Amino acid sequence: MAASLPRRSAVYAAVMSVLVSLLVWVEPSVAVMAPSTLADRKPVQAGPVQTDFPIDYLGVLWDTPAAHGHADDHGGAGANGAVRFRHEGVWGRWVPLVEDGVEAEGRWASGLVHGGGAEAYQVRGVPAAALDSRAVAINTTDGPLEKVGERRGGAANASATPRCQSRAEWGADEAMRFTRKGDEIFEPTFHEVQALTVHHTATLNGDENPAATVRAIYRYHAVDNRWGDIGYQYLVDEDGVVYEGRWSGEASTSCLAGGDGSEFAHETGGDRVVTGAHTGGWNSGNVGVALLGDFTTSSAGADPAPAALGSLENLLVDLTARHGLTPQAEITYANPVSGETKVVDTIGGHRDYMATECPGERLYGLLPDIRDAVAATPVTPGDGAPTVSVTSPSAGDTVSGVVTLAADATDDVGVSQVAFSVDGAVVGTDTDGSDGWTASWDTGTAPDAQRTVTAVATDTGGRSTTHSVTVTVMNGVGTPGSVHVGDLDGTVASQKSRWTAGVEVTVVDGVGAVVGGALVSGAWTTTGTTDSCTTGSDGTCSVSQGAGKGTGSLTFVVDDVKKDTLSYAPDDNDDPDGDSDGTTITVVRSG
Repeated sequence: MAASLPRRSAVYAAVMSVLVSLLVWVEPSVAVMAPSTLADRKPVQAGPVQTDFPIDYLGVLWDTPAAHGHADDHGGAGANGAVRFRHEGVWGRWVPLVEDGVEAEGRWASGLVHGGGAEAYQVRGVPAAALDSRAVAINTTDGPLEKVGERRGGAANASATPRCQSRAEWGADEAMRFTRKGDEIFEPTFHEVQALTVHHTATLNGDENPAATVRAIYRYHAVDNRWGDIGYQYLVDEDGVVYEGRWSGEASTSCLAGGDGSEFAHETGGDRVVTGAHTGGWNSGNVGVALLGDFTTSSAGADPAPAALGSLENLLVDLTARHGLTPQAEITYANPVSGETKVVDTIGGHRDYMATECPGERLYGLLPDIRDAVAATPVTPGDGAPTVSVTSPSAGDTVSGVVTLAADATDDVGVSQVAFSVDGAVVGTDTDGSDGWTASWDTGTAPDAQRTVTAVATDTGGRSTTHSVTVTVMNGVGTPGSVHVGDLDGTVASQKSRWTAGVEVTVVDGVGAVVGGALVSGAWTTTGTTDSCTTGSDGTCSVSQGAGKGTGSLTFVVDDVKKDTLSYAPDDNDDPDGDSDGTTITVVRSG
């Protein structure tokens, strides 16, 4: 079996020696827009329940008496009830509730059942011993588009289909991690890694929108299970894309902008891993990796997709090498918090820790072969990501004329090159660091403004790290006493048969400083609709326009910017990342 598993490049190790020559831009933090999550939680009742929104997913959970915590304790998945959905007045078949891929002591939770946009649901067969049973209907595709966070920029990856997604990219609403008073519900804690545990999410196989499913799982875990965050450190979809799970203290570099996933789950600047909530009582120092889907032998189950197995294998290769673990070993895991111990495999399944169907027999039966394949994959011992720091100019400096950019870069294997970029354009790449890593930048090639200087260090193993500083260019180029567009960014959110284009506008003055309180007016030329917004203290504001499924793109044109006595200088309009001319941007529907 080990030889038949797909051989894919490791999730973290991009072939940067080729890609870096294709880098064309570097971006600062970018606002991320996503449909707001809609949810309706009610006590389980016998009759039908209708919701105010189409039901994408439904989960059922309850508290359990002692000794009745999991499916195998009381007769398997069929003993946990079932749900059916109504579409346009017609009821579908009853679908058994299968246990979620994570759990907590004293609570049972089903995996999220796909509702397919249903108008109503009905639950039956919840065990008589269940306490405080409740059903949660969730929609992550039709809510109003809203800013859920910011995507940390970095060197752009030439690939159009990155093999990972950071929390910002899959649309994690970071507000869910906090109480209404602003307190973090589950403050991150970190421990040395001892074990790797494989799960399934017991969700839909053949999922056409896995990012929406991840958002639903996040809501279910963070709010309805009251864990303050998603339970797993990593998730993997059927196409092999690896999703960042639990928050680890700092936003990860965007995978669309060169991030490789090496920051996921790990403490900033170190190798300890954030504690998840995936294996009750055995979480600290235990990394949870969940494959999206249901891999039980039930009628809803299926075999894991080859691409998912390939990415799972590669992720486990990276984690075992990074943390010095032996893939085929049997270990005594010792919980560093409770002191409890358990003899398990280094790479194990959820059911190795307690009675549960997770990760499903069809996946669990593959674990011996996966361990063999991971052990047989050659790795470069100790090959961690390089470190890099821009040393000149310094953050906040005012510069003019021709400037020498400089950086310090180190690596345990060796640095192959450092690329320097300014606001998205590569200005130089140094492949010989014997006299320091440097490049020359002519600051007079663009109007005076705040500019972001970024250094991208790549090691000989293909791992890369970025560091950026913001400086002010002052060459007397620009229009004094004026305002103009400093950046235009577009976003796309799919919503069933419709989609929504979003545009974020950044307004700056003649020297590039952001301007708050500026009124931006414009029009969606595709639909003939006018729109406007007022910038906040960060100089940004957003407009959005919905479109039908048959519309492939929407175009927004900035007509005017008003701010007190400052004049609008449209000739100065700019877009550092180059996806518009600073005045007109076309948002193209993906897929």
